[in-house]
Amino acid sequence: LHGSHGKGERPKGSRMVLGANVVAKVEGKSEKTIVITGHIDHLGIINGKIYNGADDDASGTAALLAIADYFQRNPPNHTLIFAAVDGEEIGSPGAKYLLQNFPGGKENIVLNVNMDMIAHNDKELYACGMFHYPELKAINSAIESPNQISFGHDDPGDKTKDDWTNSSDHRVFHLAGIPFMYFGVEDHEDYHRPTDTYENINPDFFIEAVKVIIKAIENFDNA
Repeated sequence: LHGSHGKGERPKGSRMVLGANVVAKVEGKSEKTIVITGHIDHLGIINGKIYNGADDDASGTAALLAIADYFQRNPPNHTLIFAAVDGEEIGSPGAKYLLQNFPGGKENIVLNVNMDMIAHNDKELYACGMFHYPELKAINSAIESPNQISFGHDDPGDKTKDDWTNSSDHRVFHLAGIPFMYFGVEDHEDYHRPTDTYENINPDFFIEAVKVIIKAIENFDNA
């Protein structure tokens, strides 16, 4: 993976690094595929300080494992690809490589579910992408959870919220015309800081967030 920040050139002082995606598959009854993603990279060591990325995005990677375990025990209709992708922080080369080299061709992909920062909040989880793909809104509107499930951060005309349409790996799928649901929380005081550690996430919120995402996938899978 080339640390290019998505612009094609190496930033000053950067170096070439190697990266890898970790991918698993749960066979469904159909070749139509849902790709579920979370990124495994973070910022590394800066000025001698370790940036652990507990929320960004160890939370998404841990959720991938839990969700894969659930669907291995509860076989889906769609085929599910679980991809812990590398390089999100430098322009998503891992997600791009996955899509460009997708086995059997990307035409079978009907949805991307991306998770990036789903553990550091007390009440509110955003399901983003419904502005672009309004047919997906009912899937999330019907989910009950102790967490508040909110919509937004995807309408470029809404100046009250940042637009997350291109904020993480789901943009790679969106730009290819593949619908996405992106789950995440608002930026917090530990975002991109060495303090983004396990001690500062909310385990109860995280567990309920994973349950919401499993239900969203199930609702789409059975629709």
